[in-house]
Amino acid sequence: MKRDWTKKTTRGAKRTLDAFTAAMLDALTGKSFEQITVNELCENANYPRATFYNYFDDKYDLLHYIWHCLNQQIRLEQYEESEPEQRLFVLFDRAYDFIDAHQGTLNRIVKHNTKESFLLFHFRVQLSARVREMFDPSICRYRDQIPHEIIADHYCNTALLVLEWRFLHGNDCSKADTLRYLEHLLGDLNARSLNEA
Repeated sequence: MKRDWTKKTTRGAKRTLDAFTAAMLDALTGKSFEQITVNELCENANYPRATFYNYFDDKYDLLHYIWHCLNQQIRLEQYEESEPEQRLFVLFDRAYDFIDAHQGTLNRIVKHNTKESFLLFHFRVQLSARVREMFDPSICRYRDQIPHEIIADHYCNTALLVLEWRFLHGNDCSKADTLRYLEHLLGDLNARSLNEA
């Protein structure tokens, strides 16, 4: 990665980054991530290749930047003292709202990027890393019973399963109902933990 995206950027740099982000998202609505070239991104963003390489090593680096921006939109800092489970439900709630607000664009992206594609695989990896941070071994209340990595993967996979069922499979369902389904699917683990405590 060429830059530290946690540092503040200038207005000019922000305009450039926004242009490349928009170019990538626009390109993803028409073809798979693997088919997109840096030349195409530069042409759509109206910037020369040299500018692209001032900011990014390659298109994968740009994708990493886009995930960083998405993470910034789904901030959880105010929930740092909460139980990992509560933070997961906040993350799910915000991810649901984000997907719902951009469903048209995301549907076009998914049309060209299947569940097996690099793009969605990378999304899963990013989400899994975020959930694993929540279930750090020092705060995971199940740590004496089950390795925290298994718990984190279980929660992440279940949340993804519900989101995919709702959005990728086109099931018309309210956010309240999808949250209830997630609570029910994860409830058995919580109940067992409380019973054994």
